[in-house]
Amino acid sequence: MCTNCGASFVCGATAGLSSCWCMQMPPLTRVPEVAAGCFCPACLEQLLSAGTTAPAA
Repeated sequence: MCTNCGASFVCGATAGLSSCWCMQMPPLTRVPEVAAGCFCPACLEQLLSAGTTAPAA
């Protein structure tokens, strides 16, 4: 379940898969204080669009 919106989605890590879809995304550098778990694809995209990624090296 998404920490932000409550939507259901599959987390590869908790489902026992070797990887998760989110591992293909850039890392977040500023995580909202309310974060206590994973974000669904839509919320992660929103956070990434808001500029919460690490600057390119």
